[in-house]
Amino acid sequence: MDKLTHKFKLAKKNHNHNHEHDHAPINLTDATVFSETYCIEFEKPVTKPTVEKMVTRLIQAIGRPLAHNEIIVGHIKVLAKLDEEFMFVSLTRMDRVDIKLSDKWTTDTVAKFSRVKLDINVLVFGYSKKVIAELVNHSLVNFRKDSQCEA
Repeated sequence: MDKLTHKFKLAKKNHNHNHEHDHAPINLTDATVFSETYCIEFEKPVTKPTVEKMVTRLIQAIGRPLAHNEIIVGHIKVLAKLDEEFMFVSLTRMDRVDIKLSDKWTTDTVAKFSRVKLDINVLVFGYSKKVIAELVNHSLVNFRKDSQCEA
């Protein structure tokens, strides 16, 4: 049986930073797993609804260049923690972001938080770990900028 291969390209319009990517044909039977934890300090404290919007934009920003025909060949998960509360965000299709909130999340929507802990997990086929890390880091730069605008 022949192995399925496909050449993916990252669209320049969605990818504004300067560096080269290896776009050699990639074997779609090989999954790449990226898993990192980030602690983001906000310049100005933000509310939970603001964090929800920011994390939703973050996961979409990570997913957009990895999507093929609006589908993630794999999945992207982000666990955002504010003290003891959390939101779990999942993306497999660009048109649908799934969000699960902890029970306490919705009880106080006016409290402000100065930091968020993000566990970012990406499992995709057809991309190197280096490309995924660069996409995540670029998306986190924008996440930090968002936090300054949203506060």
